[in-house]
Formats: sequence, C-alpha cells, structure tokens
Amino acid sequence: MFGPPVALVSLGLSLIIQPNSFGANQHQMIIDRIEQRAASGWVVPTPEFTDYLYPRLTLDIAGTEWVLLNKTRPLNPIDFAPTNLRAMDSSASLDNSRELRLSLPAASALEEMAAAMFADGAGQTFVNSAYRTYEYQGELFVQKIEQYGEQEALLRSAKPGHSEHQTGLAVDVSVPAQGCAIMQCFGDTVGGMWIAENSWRFGYIVRYEEGTSDITGFTYEPWHLRFIGKPLAKMYHESGMNTLEDFWGLPAAPSYPELMTPSTND
Repeated sequence: MFGPPVALVSLGLSLIIQPNSFGANQHQMIIDRIEQRAASGWVVPTPEFTDYLYPRLTLDIAGTEWVLLNKTRPLNPIDFAPTNLRAMDSSASLDNSRELRLSLPAASALEEMAAAMFADGAGQTFVNSAYRTYEYQGELFVQKIEQYGEQEALLRSAKPGHSEHQTGLAVDVSVPAQGCAIMQCFGDTVGGMWIAENSWRFGYIVRYEEGTSDITGFTYEPWHLRFIGKPLAKMYHESGMNTLEDFWGLPAAPSYPELMTPSTND
C-alpha cells in the first residue's frame, strides 16, 4: 500500500535534479521513464507484512485491522463508524439469531472459527455482542455506572470512542450450553479454552487476558475477542505477549488521562 507513493516520490526527485525537468517536455520525460523501467522489468517495491513498521503505521488509523484502542488511545474521529459491516450467518456452529454485525473480514473469520470449534466438539458459538455505535456504547457505559458505580464501571466498560466494539473488529462470544456466558468462568469451559488456544489461527486474539488489567485497563474478559488478521495474530501468538500494548511497545493504559494521578502514571 505504500509502494506507489514511494515510487512517485523517487521519480519526482530524479526529475527535479535534471536540467529542464519542468520544461515543455516534462510529460514526455515521465512517460519515457515509465516505459524504460517497465522494459527493464522493474517492479514497485512493497513492504513485507513481517516488516514491523508496516502494520505499526496503521495503529492510529480508524478503519484498519490493526488500529489500537485503549483508555489513552481513542478512535480518530472519536465517533468513527465502519462502512463494511455485515451480519454473520447463523448455522449449526454459529448462533447469530440477533443478526449482529462485524466488519467483512472479521465476520468471515468468526464464521470460519465457529465451524472449526464446532467440528472439534467444543460447542456452538453464540454472538452476544459485536459492532456498537458511538451512541450505543455511551448508553452502555452509563448503564454500567448505574449498575456497578463509576470505579467498577471503568474496569468493565469502555467510554464511547474507546471501545473496540465501535471498530467492528471485536466480538463477545459464549457457548450457552456450557454456561458462564459473559463471565470470567467462561475461560474454564471447553469452548473458552478452545478459543484461548486456537482463536489466533483465525485472526482473533483474547484481547483482555487474565492478569493484564494494569496494562489494558480492563478486567479479564475471556469472551472478548479482537480481530487483527491472521498474519498479525500469528506473530502475536508466537511472540508470547499477552497484550497489544506490550506487543507494539506502547505505554500501559490503566486509566483515562483525566483520571490519572501521579501514582497511576508510575
């Protein structure tokens, strides 16, 4: 995705240093140069995915699979809404009777993962929550405050603009037949353990693992899956890291900036 701009810049610089490069024959010079490079078999270089800087450049860009959100990194724009959403198809392996939506690649990956999980005898996946609008996330956050109080709500729910669900890349799942739906004990069920061990093969990770709340700012949520794509999920799995913050070398985000104290910053 960065190849063509790089090629144009290099081409432009080569023209600038030539005499009369901006004269009447400028367009013909460009055409000649393109034809010469094409004849020589020159190919526009593109960065490999495994180049660490390639996906890192997209961490701040809403709408990319690698955008990283936490309590100190909101979406930009904060009310971002994806345009490539679709409802997952219900099947013997996946119950999406509520017709919840995810971004196209995340939806397809979830269907693929649910089929594999069902085939392995780990249960039928139920979609509890998927894409949420900025406005709906705000309503949920207020509900959590009313239910648990502000301090506990801050650990259980994200403010609007900070929720991975708003990207269309996060999904909450359960296996109703095994109990523990949207509870931490889901991690001890057959389905929860299968997901923890295998979700990376389909481009998903358990975003909020146990014992990482001091980095992510959220409690352990074995049901909350974040889609980052198969190549990056494989790299993440092989790295042995437990948070995206550590994987990218970014600061911990235990609290929102306006709530931070000197001890929090330490």
